[in-house]
Amino acid sequence: MLINDILYFEEHVSDERLREKEDMNPRQREQTYYGYSFESWCTAERPRQPGETPRWGGDVDTNVQWCSVVKGKLGTHRLLIGGEVDCVRDTYTGQPDTFVELKTSISIRHGNLNDELRFEKKLLKFYFQSFLLGVPEIVVGFRNPRGQLQTLQPFKTLQIPRMVRGKQGEWNPNVCLSWGQSFITKVKQWMEDADNVKTGTTHVGRLRFSPRGGVHFHLLNDLEKEEVQNGDDREGFLPRWYMKDGVGSSS
Repeated sequence: MLINDILYFEEHVSDERLREKEDMNPRQREQTYYGYSFESWCTAERPRQPGETPRWGGDVDTNVQWCSVVKGKLGTHRLLIGGEVDCVRDTYTGQPDTFVELKTSISIRHGNLNDELRFEKKLLKFYFQSFLLGVPEIVVGFRNPRGQLQTLQPFKTLQIPRMVRGKQGEWNPNVCLSWGQSFITKVKQWMEDADNVKTGTTHVGRLRFSPRGGVHFHLLNDLEKEEVQNGDDREGFLPRWYMKDGVGSSS
């Protein structure tokens, strides 16, 4: 959505994606549990006291999330991003300096180039997920195929690009950031074109990314917008009370 020259993005989980999550086979569900259980095992509501024995019964609650909202910039675009953060190290300071992201990965077998390439590709996702939210540290739990934790390794987020530099699976964060800037510029252009064709209407666009296919833009019709609203008091995916405020009022 483009309101008063501000782009708003919301993740849309399609019915197809929901069905995929419901229809996961037992092996996929087990691997999903590995990640959630690692997060649960690593965290507690308060820091552990000296000499206190860690206790964890294997329960995982995927409904509990803690989100952070940060300001940033991508080229000429100013960003306000909300995203989930797994935990903080020791104490929350009100700043992202103690944020920690928790990840799991299959153990890298000694001398196995395919394992190394697979992990270096994963690091791209790890890096940007944490970099954009200002998370300074990522802790990876390496597991065996049975889900048993083998080793823990912390990574400093800003040092990750240097780890892959010169490697076979090398990626350049500047190329990715440049693509991100161009992407936002293009989306804004698509929405402005829609406003020029039909004024006085709140337009909602949908973006789909397909590997090797790129980004596809689709302007929602009235029926599709009703699906997004889902019976709530919203205009597009924004609350109507927000749209009536000075910041959100449509031009």
